[in-house]
Amino acid sequence: MAKGANDVILRDRLQFDIDANGDTSLVYGRIDLSDYVSIVENKGLAIKEVRFQLRTTGVGNIGVFPNLLSDLSVAALGQNYFESYIKIFATTTAYELIQDVGIASPNVLCVFEKQSFVLSDGAPGIGGLAVDAYEHMFGTPDLHPEGYDVVTDLLIGISLEGCTNDDLKSTTAELDVMLIAEPKKITQKDLTQMLTQAQDL
Repeated sequence: MAKGANDVILRDRLQFDIDANGDTSLVYGRIDLSDYVSIVENKGLAIKEVRFQLRTTGVGNIGVFPNLLSDLSVAALGQNYFESYIKIFATTTAYELIQDVGIASPNVLCVFEKQSFVLSDGAPGIGGLAVDAYEHMFGTPDLHPEGYDVVTDLLIGISLEGCTNDDLKSTTAELDVMLIAEPKKITQKDLTQMLTQAQDL
């Protein structure tokens, strides 16, 4: 989405730890929007787009997050199917369980999902190996074409499972976030609509 005449671009970088099993339990980072939002002053932001970039911090690479999330050596263990998952989302509500978050969840602006798998013949070694990966972004322009109105800070949630690639497990990784948003006056009608959306489910 191109930057409009009245739009602002906001950026932040969040860090999260990945354990030895390649997992990260649901954690949140907070995007401080206090310079732009205030219910008392009727100030809000219409968030038009959220962009995510995953980054690694290990020595020996250039910060590019691997497309294949798992370790190919899992096939050598005789395991014939191994999946890895990442979910990232922007919200104004802190969810306790990552499985509760989807595009129909109240106060969720966007959801990014990434998955990869390793498939082998199940025998020791990596004969018959197949790998695949996909990612999908349910973006703000798709879900809220006019922008999603917020009057609070924005939360960015992230969770990983089975990301055993050596560039990932037992590391601290980073998530870059960029927002394109338009400052706006928030009316009582806007506040009522926000409350209604929050109670949709």
